[in-house]
Amino acid sequence: MRTIRVYSSQKLANKKSHIFDGVEFHHIKNVLKAKENQKVITFDDSGYVYEAVISKIFKKECEIQILDASYQEQNKNFTEVAFSICKNPCSDLLIQKTTELGVSSLQPLITKNSIYNINKKSFHNKLEHWKKISINAAEQSERIYLPEIKEIKDLETYLKECNSSNKLVLDTKSNDMISKYKFSQKNLSTSILVGPEGDFTEDEYKAAKNLNFFSVSLGKNILRVETAALSALSFIKLIEDQ
Repeated sequence: MRTIRVYSSQKLANKKSHIFDGVEFHHIKNVLKAKENQKVITFDDSGYVYEAVISKIFKKECEIQILDASYQEQNKNFTEVAFSICKNPCSDLLIQKTTELGVSSLQPLITKNSIYNINKKSFHNKLEHWKKISINAAEQSERIYLPEIKEIKDLETYLKECNSSNKLVLDTKSNDMISKYKFSQKNLSTSILVGPEGDFTEDEYKAAKNLNFFSVSLGKNILRVETAALSALSFIKLIEDQ
């Protein structure tokens, strides 16, 4: 039987066994179609990865026996994608694929041209939905640490609070290609600001530049929000790996 990979919302340190129930059990039994005695790799966002085996499957829960554990330090480089909320499936795809690529943090934003529902309950539900997407993407891509998905902010607040050493705003009108930007190579800390489908306003671009965001272009083509975010993030991750 194949080895499956699952996330545990509970910390597993010093445990010899663990019970999965609720949503996690449903995922293991009904999505992954796991069987008793099947090997499992599980992680809990602590840096530890656990080798285990499913010992029992019950009606509403299953038990694993933990066989071994190993630890991996978190990447010191920090990469954040701050994006204007957009219509689905745009936001969902952005969350999924940036997680697979190794983004450290995701910051949803409200901008002048954002398309969003101002109901606070819908914001909470959206964040929970995005967290589930990131967990599934982390399981698939064999990530050990989950990206942080932050509470939704307005653009003005974000610009004032962002303290990354490299602050980039994607701008189709910029003459400076992202490949020409001079990155600091020591403990790389980068924030990528991605506008909405209707683009940032001139005042928003000006506000970003006034707070030390550097305008960069990804080329002549007009990209969708998620495509722009993934293209920029892919380039940054290549820089990190050098």
